Amino acid sequence: TRAVWLTTNLKLDWPPNTTDEEYQKKLLRDMFRNLKEKNFNTVYFQVRSNGTVMYKSDIEPFSPYITGTVGKIPSYDPLQYAIDLGREFNLEVHAWINMIRCFTGSDERIAKHPKHLRSAHSNWVVKYSENGSTSYWLNPGIDQVQNYLADLMIELTSKYDVDGIHLDFFRYPGSDFSDDKFFRSSASKTSKDDWRRNNLTSILRKFKENANPVNPYLKVGVTPIGIRKNLKGATGWEGYSSVYQDSETWLKEELVDYLTPQIYWGFDKNPHFDILAKDWVDKSYNKNIVLGLAAYKEDVIPQLNKMIDFSRKVGAAGVSFFRYEHIDNKLSYYNDVAFPPNMPWKILDNSEPAENLICEFEEISPKEVMLSWDNNHALKIPNQIRFYVLYDNTDVKTIARIISLDKRQAKLKFSNPSKLAFNYNIGKIDRLWNEVNFSNPVLVKVPFLEKLKEESANNIHPILIKQSEEEFLLSIHSFEKQKVIVGILTKENTYNEIEFDFNLGENIIKLSENIKFIKSIKINFVNDKREELINLI
Repeated sequence: TRAVWLTTNLKLDWPPNTTDEEYQKKLLRDMFRNLKEKNFNTVYFQVRSNGTVMYKSDIEPFSPYITGTVGKIPSYDPLQYAIDLGREFNLEVHAWINMIRCFTGSDERIAKHPKHLRSAHSNWVVKYSENGSTSYWLNPGIDQVQNYLADLMIELTSKYDVDGIHLDFFRYPGSDFSDDKFFRSSASKTSKDDWRRNNLTSILRKFKENANPVNPYLKVGVTPIGIRKNLKGATGWEGYSSVYQDSETWLKEELVDYLTPQIYWGFDKNPHFDILAKDWVDKSYNKNIVLGLAAYKEDVIPQLNKMIDFSRKVGAAGVSFFRYEHIDNKLSYYNDVAFPPNMPWKILDNSEPAENLICEFEEISPKEVMLSWDNNHALKIPNQIRFYVLYDNTDVKTIARIISLDKRQAKLKFSNPSKLAFNYNIGKIDRLWNEVNFSNPVLVKVPFLEKLKEESANNIHPILIKQSEEEFLLSIHSFEKQKVIVGILTKENTYNEIEFDFNLGENIIKLSENIKFIKSIKINFVNDKREELINLI
């Protein structure tokens, strides 16, 4: 998982400070495109904060961040638009909702709206003061509050085909939360701490029992605070004892599919990132642990690549960066495409057998071929299949291209090939990122190189192949498998040698220097002591 939190609360990442809805949509599209180009695959898109939402709800008022007015519905649906962008850019979209905290800040317009919790259900809300700031939190010790939050989750996931639902502020604000009378009246036989932990867990249980999501493969995730329980070298604010997050029970009872703990510290001092990361993974109960990273902290930023490497070393399911603004203008942390890990405890209904993917190719120009396949199975079950993927198996299996389900062809351009032939096949990826089935392997011969090879079969001397005004390939015939040294002398009389392992027959290499600056090329064959010289002046 390569995730990022895209924050809408207080307009931190999005929307921009304007009510121009077309501009809002353009900016969100640019963000998704940017994440795709950086090889991310998951977005935690915030759709509930301060007791308002960014989707069509019968329960809570619409956020004022889009139209400028609390409760006013815009001309577009931000969550649905994000889902559509996710499909377009092959990004998984999780609806990120702030759960227990329902109001903070100074915008009283929000709290005074008749559908806001502070107005509609003031008896459910507890005022909480900390470090000079005031916030308002729902009281999870009230059954109606638990039902309300479960219903909110059910409404969202039954209306929208999101890939996941991502719960934040799923905690108490602290041990001094004012709920004594509710505990006393609860007739609980447990301690107050255990009662509080069970209150939060009950919300997840009620959601699991009653949910009927549009996407039956919905992923349920929670982002707990970074310290589960204090450890040697990693002490501080505890999830279990300070804010009553019983994350082990959530995992053991399969109430969640993943956790994204907010481990917002580095390797160098207490609490140590590596100690916490390993603890979360070791107690994953075979569910996914995505490590939350503080991309906004100056002392953490230089360690982010090391954190990614460490997450792989300890077997985490991936990482998530907080937040979008802090990776927006950074170079990508990923050089390749990767899919989130599948979730084997979630089983797709593949009752309809997958049809074979039959793939073939034809030459459409000297430097282009068209791959074609005939398969309608994916379109018959669009809620199961995510996209096609084109694999290049020439050397090592790599993802060459991701292809949408409505496509049946892929054009391959060989303007600057490194080989005479490439080995491809088409596969299907389902909603849980499983590889469903593959086509037959297709050996695609680069047309113009293949033709050149045939024409020069009897020519033992090197041939220059013009790619463009500045780029040339070199076709060299070898009588056996051997090492060959290619030396390039430039017009400035600098000389550089490169060693190659050649196969029997024609071998194609790309010149490392611009042809305009080369005086001569010398080719030495190590085994048969042959030397070829190409003078370019």
